[in-house]
Amino acid sequence: MFYKTLIHPTSKEWIVLFHGFGGNHSIFYKQLKSFRSQYNILLLDLPGHGKSPYPDGVNLFEYSTSKTVEILQELKIKSAHFVGISLGTIIMQEIALRYPSIIKSMILGGATPKLKKWGEFLCKLSVFYPLKKILPHMVPYKIFARVLLPKNNHADSRKAFIKEAYKLSKETYLGWVLTGLKGYTTYDRLAETENTIPKLYISGSEDHMFLTSTINYVKNEKNATMEIFENCGHVCNIEKSEKFNDLAIAFMKRVDKIQITA
Repeated sequence: MFYKTLIHPTSKEWIVLFHGFGGNHSIFYKQLKSFRSQYNILLLDLPGHGKSPYPDGVNLFEYSTSKTVEILQELKIKSAHFVGISLGTIIMQEIALRYPSIIKSMILGGATPKLKKWGEFLCKLSVFYPLKKILPHMVPYKIFARVLLPKNNHADSRKAFIKEAYKLSKETYLGWVLTGLKGYTTYDRLAETENTIPKLYISGSEDHMFLTSTINYVKNEKNATMEIFENCGHVCNIEKSEKFNDLAIAFMKRVDKIQITA
């Protein structure tokens, strides 16, 4: 799995960035200046995205988890703050299930606990046998992006994800959609654990696909808080980047201080 590091001259602390479906590490272009001023950065491309090859015959959630942990071990990073968007939050939660001790805190932008029924229907339709044989895979992706990010103020984030998604192979697109439809139980399984990692959920008020399920999920977590950005869609790190960055850094610094004095 491809990764890239940005090293701070003095800080020993790390942030690991997890992008969303169809994107790659470049979708954090509005975070890098703020984050790297105080932290070391580890950027990842999830399997089949960016410069990471697509692996055949694996559970993509489990594979992404194990590869991320391998990279952290290779770089001798014992623990780090995790920041993710959309699909990236699922991978973070998968790691939280298996290796909670390596996560100092989590910031989950546009978290995706559960698709609404009509969103699930769109995903299933895109992998329905006759359609997946005759339709270019970018057709259903662009439809889903338009449905997920319909407003004018969502345009920049919508364009960013569609632009990067054109680099996806059809195999990658179908593989991730099918993996999600068959085994998307990460948030439910995590809810059954003690789950005390400090978490900050950030969602847009216009994230009509996931906002309700995220609110309901956060209510049942012991050590989680939530911020909802007004007039903002699913990809809050792009639409409200300055606010996102300020909140994220303040949260991580607060966690660092608590853990140092504990």
